Amino acid sequence: MSFLRTFSVPERVGAFGLLVGVGAAVWPVFTDHTGASLPCPLRTLTGVPCPACGLTTAAVALVRGEFGAAFGANPLIFVLAALAVAVVPLVVLRATGVLESPRPWSSKRRRWAGWLSGLLAVASWLFQLHRLGIGRAS
Repeated sequence: MSFLRTFSVPERVGAFGLLVGVGAAVWPVFTDHTGASLPCPLRTLTGVPCPACGLTTAAVALVRGEFGAAFGANPLIFVLAALAVAVVPLVVLRATGVLESPRPWSSKRRRWAGWLSGLLAVASWLFQLHRLGIGRAS
C-alpha cells in the first residue's frame, strides 16, 4: 500500500504547516471566547524572545490574509506556508505513483539542511530581538 510509507522531511514539515494553518483558523475562535493565550515560555521567564516568537500571531494573520501583519510578527511563517502548499501535490503525486517514494537523505544533505535550519533560526531570533527592541539603549 503506497500510503503506508515513510514520509520525507519536506513532507513532514509541510504537514506540520498544514496543521498550523488549521490551528491558526481555529485558535482565534478559542481565544476570543476564553481570553486564553499562549505566551512564549522563554520570553515570559527571561524577557528574551525565542526564534519562534510571533509564529502563532503570524499564522493567524496569514490565514486572515493580513500579509504585512504576518511578516511583521515572524517572516518564517511564509517558509512554513510555502512548504504546506507544496506538500499536498507532492504527497498526491507520490501516492499515485507519478513520483517515486522519497529516498533517505545523504549525510551531506542532512548536514546542509541542518545548517540551513540553524541559519533560519538565527535569522528569526535576530529579527525578534530587533522587533522587540531587545538590546537597544533606552
